[in-house]
Amino acid sequence: MNDDNALTQIPMTVLCVDDELDIVQAMKRLLHKQNYNLLFAESGEKALQLLQQSDVHLIISDMRMPTMSGVELLEKTAISYPDSYRILLTGYEDMESTVNAVNKGKIHRYLRKPWDNAELISAIEEGLEKVRLKYENISLQKLIQKQNNSLKELNQSLENKVQLRTKQIHTALNRIERNNNATQKVLYNLININPNLNGGFANSVSQLSKRIAEHLSLSKDEVRDITYASLLCEIGLLGLDTAIYSKPFNELNYNQKQEYLEQTKIAQLVLGPAAHLQSVSDIITCQFEWHNGTGPNKFVDSQIPIGAKILSVARDYWRYALGRITPDSMNETAVQTEMKKFTGTRYDPTVLEILFNTDDIVSDEFIEKPIPTRSLEPGMVLKYNLFNNAHILVLPEGHVFSEATIAKLVQFEKSQPKPMSMIVEDKLTEA
Repeated sequence: MNDDNALTQIPMTVLCVDDELDIVQAMKRLLHKQNYNLLFAESGEKALQLLQQSDVHLIISDMRMPTMSGVELLEKTAISYPDSYRILLTGYEDMESTVNAVNKGKIHRYLRKPWDNAELISAIEEGLEKVRLKYENISLQKLIQKQNNSLKELNQSLENKVQLRTKQIHTALNRIERNNNATQKVLYNLININPNLNGGFANSVSQLSKRIAEHLSLSKDEVRDITYASLLCEIGLLGLDTAIYSKPFNELNYNQKQEYLEQTKIAQLVLGPAAHLQSVSDIITCQFEWHNGTGPNKFVDSQIPIGAKILSVARDYWRYALGRITPDSMNETAVQTEMKKFTGTRYDPTVLEILFNTDDIVSDEFIEKPIPTRSLEPGMVLKYNLFNNAHILVLPEGHVFSEATIAKLVQFEKSQPKPMSMIVEDKLTEA
């Protein structure tokens, strides 16, 4: 039986063994309309030949046959074909002989001759169902093992990526001064130079987190740590494949979403050498924990730093607003409607209330607005490298658009699966 999955898709095979022709004919008349293949053998020797030639899932054998008894046959099949289901037909009235036959042949069930037709069909169906379930279980175990192996490979790959991609970051951390402003500048720059991240997003999240923290009357040190942690909230993404964070979160599959959440572990590794940033690291590490304790690490409310609760709200406000969670960006009203669905579950109710009931708490002064290709004008300067959907560089930062390059870009965009957009600076001024 080589193909486990095929057992639920094609008829299974039943082998009937009896040396009496009238018994064989009776079997054929009874079973020929059933949804399984039928094989017949007049002796144990013939049955063993058929077993070598075909996948047989259930064997029905008469007990008393010349040369090789049914007990001997089923005993051999129990050794050579242990996955088959074995039924013994017996005319003996001696219960001791039947019990001995069951034990020697490892028989699953026996029926007395003459049999009841309904009982025989029911016994066959029951036996085939047990075989199906057994092989479905084997198939599922293989699938689970395959998935576990894939997960192990992914984890190993992620660990290698983390080790490789954090070397440069650790080197930078070891060189920075203790001065907090210098540290912020170095780490913020590591985020800002990544073409798939956005320093403006980090600044806006940081500014919103700071204002919420101030409304909660937190201490000066707490406000400082929350502001800083929010600025660096995406630093862990630097250790992930860009495919994980270059499209909206809701468009990721389950495994990609789990890998996306691994960014907190990477951030912990990155910030680990800086002991004076432990509170900042704790806030970033816990930013995806849920208020009701059902987040990635199942932290309960008391285990989640207030800074992480604030960051979660400020971060997702801008993620919804900029289309980082859903494919389309949302206006203020839509963001409120969506986030209020998670009041008391994902988000702390007090923090959410401050966000949506405090005038002018949100500022988009740091957000850089991308423009579509059709809005380009000659003289505009590309602020960041422009990549296509396959992450291949199309134009380098600093490129000054002309009518010719705009026309080429418009033509190139037609070959891409999605429209392109980019961040540009004001036109160059003449000296």
